[in-house]
Amino acid sequence: MKNIFYGGFALWLITILAVVIRYPQNNLIPGKMFLYTLVWVGILGAIKITLSYVEGWIQRKGLNREKISRTGFVCYVILYGVLLYIVSLIMRSYPVTDYGNVYHTAYSLATGQTVEDWTYFSMWTNNLGNLSILTFLMKIGLFIGFEDPFYFVLGVNVLQVVAVLVSLFYLSGQVFAKPDKKISTQWLTAVCFTLWTPVWTSTKAFYSDQLSFGGSIIAMALILYACNRNTKKRFSGTKWLLIALAGFIWGISISAKATAGVGVIALAIVTVWAGGHKTHWKEALILFATMVLGVSILSAHAKTYPSVADEYRLKTPTEYWIAMGLVGDGTYKDNAYLIRKCNFSQTIDERRDVCRIIIKDNWTNLFDKDHVTKKTSVIFGAGDISPTDHIYPEKESVLWHFVYWEGDYYWKYACLSTGFFFAVLLLLFVGALRETFRTGKQENKNLLFMIYLVIFGLFLFLMLWEAQNKQLYNHISWMTLGMVAGLESLEDCAIIAADKLRRKGQCNAGK
Repeated sequence: MKNIFYGGFALWLITILAVVIRYPQNNLIPGKMFLYTLVWVGILGAIKITLSYVEGWIQRKGLNREKISRTGFVCYVILYGVLLYIVSLIMRSYPVTDYGNVYHTAYSLATGQTVEDWTYFSMWTNNLGNLSILTFLMKIGLFIGFEDPFYFVLGVNVLQVVAVLVSLFYLSGQVFAKPDKKISTQWLTAVCFTLWTPVWTSTKAFYSDQLSFGGSIIAMALILYACNRNTKKRFSGTKWLLIALAGFIWGISISAKATAGVGVIALAIVTVWAGGHKTHWKEALILFATMVLGVSILSAHAKTYPSVADEYRLKTPTEYWIAMGLVGDGTYKDNAYLIRKCNFSQTIDERRDVCRIIIKDNWTNLFDKDHVTKKTSVIFGAGDISPTDHIYPEKESVLWHFVYWEGDYYWKYACLSTGFFFAVLLLLFVGALRETFRTGKQENKNLLFMIYLVIFGLFLFLMLWEAQNKQLYNHISWMTLGMVAGLESLEDCAIIAADKLRRKGQCNAGK
């Protein structure tokens, strides 16, 4: 059954890749993007070879690989965090639209100012969780002495990204368990993660994508660490505390962005598949309970805002984003009719009826070639994965001229970041294809299965939802593990091919 899943996903991935290389966003040239993709795959392959060579050299010298790796990684993490904070300060932006409404309202609440107009949050109740999280962080920043809470919240966001880096380093050691190359693979994962340019450009923004960035992957690392750490101490309280913490973090993340829950579904599927629900039901119960607790706390707090009074009159129903995703390319640009009808509707029930009619009339577009092609291009056709429509630079800088869409050098940045993302898609395809034809036993195969389930689940959700490239952002960590799996698969294929050539040469020599 897994082989069928991997095979189907591999087919879908290569189809996505074919579409986006033919129809990339940002007016990029298809031929050049194909070349950039191959160049990035070559660079990533070279990084892998180099790291493997360094690990082998250290081993041959008889040095302590684990100690050197730990020391080096601590330095790497500190350097990365400091640089990320500095770059984020240089590119500090003025948030507008959704980003601005959440940020400025949170600032007003944190500083004790009166918020006169709650219309936005009555319409878009999905952002109340973000408002609560951001207000809480700003209040802490002000309490400990920051005149501008931005600097404190940015620090927390950077720490979240650093925690993701540490989690990936740990998880890659669990998923790709080759004793002779474990350390080089962990470092490969760390380097691959730091190459994602959207993280460098978007950490300074405080919206749902950024606030939910690390929840699922950090929680997964805590769960595995808790279970592995207490193998011989089954009654140790530390294990249960870590699992409870993982569930709470995951719940807060889901409150910020619902797509963070994709990993929960994937974990449940893998657990049941492996029979873990019979032996680890206590862990599952604690995880689920604390997850619900995290969601419930923010949901209850959202009910305390004045926006609740006008929700029935102004609230946007969930069907709105599904209906939008079925028309044209799935963006606001192609949904003027839906937006106009919803704006003139007097209640949420009327808006829900409008959306359901549009869904009923357009659901067959799920199978329409032109619609699927356009939507695929919008979602996967760019690698900046950045909210440039929602943020505006406070000060011009060389960096902004690269990463902002009105910048003088944006096309160069778009080529580099999109080429990298297309290389990620290609490596995901290679990894899925390798698993399709893999035979025999494999260590930690369920963890790898979960990684691909998470990525598949996100991609499927986005094809059924409103089309936005930035929606990929909070799953960059999972895609990092997927691309490393692809690089590992390329190495496996190269070893198999070399072995076959060697045997063929021996046979010819014997003749």
